Amino acid sequence: MERSSSAQVKDVDNISKLPNDVLLLILSRLSTEEAIRTSVVSKRWEHVWKQLSHLVFDIPRIINSTELRDSLNRVDILITKVINNHRGHLESCVINHFPYHSVTGILNTWIQSVTCVKHTKVLTLTNDFLCRNPTNKIFDIPTNSFSHPSLMSLSLSSYILRSSHPLINCSNLKTLKLVLITAPEVGVFNRVLTSCPSLEVLVLDIVCVDNKSGAPLKIENNTLKVLHVQAMHYIDGIQVSATSLDILIIEDASFGRDGFFLRSPKLQFDRNFWAPGRFVPHMSYNISKEENSIVHEEYMNNIPRPFFRSVAIMAASMSVSVDLRNQTQVERLRQVLRLWTRKMMGLEIIFKQDYNDATTTEENSESWHKKFWKDNINKDAFPSAKFRVKTVWMNNFNGSEEEFAFASCLIRQGTVVDKMMIKTSSLPARKKLEIEAAVVKLEALQTEDERELTIHCF
Repeated sequence: MERSSSAQVKDVDNISKLPNDVLLLILSRLSTEEAIRTSVVSKRWEHVWKQLSHLVFDIPRIINSTELRDSLNRVDILITKVINNHRGHLESCVINHFPYHSVTGILNTWIQSVTCVKHTKVLTLTNDFLCRNPTNKIFDIPTNSFSHPSLMSLSLSSYILRSSHPLINCSNLKTLKLVLITAPEVGVFNRVLTSCPSLEVLVLDIVCVDNKSGAPLKIENNTLKVLHVQAMHYIDGIQVSATSLDILIIEDASFGRDGFFLRSPKLQFDRNFWAPGRFVPHMSYNISKEENSIVHEEYMNNIPRPFFRSVAIMAASMSVSVDLRNQTQVERLRQVLRLWTRKMMGLEIIFKQDYNDATTTEENSESWHKKFWKDNINKDAFPSAKFRVKTVWMNNFNGSEEEFAFASCLIRQGTVVDKMMIKTSSLPARKKLEIEAAVVKLEALQTEDERELTIHCF
C-alpha cells in the first residue's frame, strides 16, 4: 500500500518535466541559497541552478554570528565553489561582504571570477563593516579589476578609496554608483570620473576627509544622461558639463550656490536650489519622447526610493520639461508626479514648443488631445487625486489649448495649493495680453474653497 502511494506521488511530479527555461524562471523567485538547495531534489534538478543569470551572496545574512570565524570560512569556500561551478555568463551579481574579505584577498578573487570568467554585466559590492576602525573599509583592489568589456554597471557601497587605481580604465561602464564612499581629497573622485568616459548614469554619495585644495568635483561627460547626487560632504562645489543630461537630482550638498556650475542645454530651469537659509532637494527632468528611454526607466525603477527618503524629511521641488502634444511625454509626466507621496514645495514646468517635430504631429492627433484632457477634467485626476504642490511655475506658456487644459486640470482638482505663476515677460505685448485674458478664465474656474489660490503672470 505504501509503495502504491509513493508511486502516485512520483507520478504527479510534473514540475521536473518542465523545460529548463521554465525551471530557471521558478528558481529566479528564490534566494541564491534556496535555488542551490534544489540540486538535491532529484537528478533532474542537480545542475539547473548553475544556469541562473543572477547570483546574490549576502554573507552577513547567511553566517552564524555566534561562530563568526568558522562560519566565514565555510561560507567563503561555498561561495567560491558556487561561482566556479556556475555555467555560462551572469547578468548580475551582488556580493555583500565583510572587511575581512578585502584583507584576505578573497574578494578580489571573486571579482576576477565574476567579471573575467562569468562576464557579469551588473556588479554590486557592499562592505558590511562590523567595527569602527576605518582601515577596515579600505577598497584595496588591483587596477583594471572593473575594466572587462562585459561589465556595464558597477555599484560600490561603504568603502574608502585611497586612490583612483581600482577604477582606472573603465571606459566599459555605462552606470556607476558610489554610495557612502570616502576619499582623502576630491582629486580621487575626479580621476575616477575621467576614467569612465562612457557613463550614462552616475549616482554619488561621497565624502572627502581632507579636501584642503578647495577644488570642486568636475564632471565632463557628453554621454551622461542621469546625474543623482545623494550627498557631497566636505567638497567645495560641483562643475557639470554634460550635453546629454536629462535628469539632475541634488538631494544634499555642503556647498553653496556659488559652488554650483552646470552646462547642460537639455535642462532648462530657473528655480534656485538654495532657498534662503537652507538647501532644498531638487530634481530637474527633461522628459524624452524616445520609446525605450533608459532615463525614464532609471527614474521609475531606481531613483525614487533614496530620493523620496529625503523628501519625507524636508520639502523638495522639481523642474520638468514636457511637450503636452506628445502622448508618451504626457504619460511619463503623470508617472513621475504620481511617485510623490507628500506635498511638493514647488513644480516648475517648461513647455516645449517644437512645432516642427513630425513625431508629435503624427503620434498625437487632435482627437487624442481632446479626449485626454476631457477625461482628466471630468473623470481622472492628473496626475492623481492625492498629488498636491504648493507653487507651480509655468514657463514658455503660450496659451495653447493643451496648456490651458492642463492648467485648468490643476486648478479644478485643487492640485495647486498656494500659487500658480505664469511667465509672460519674454512674450510680445499682444501675446501677453492674450495670455492674461486666459488667466482671467483660469481664475474663474476656482471654487469657493480654492479662493486662497492666486494666479499671477510674471
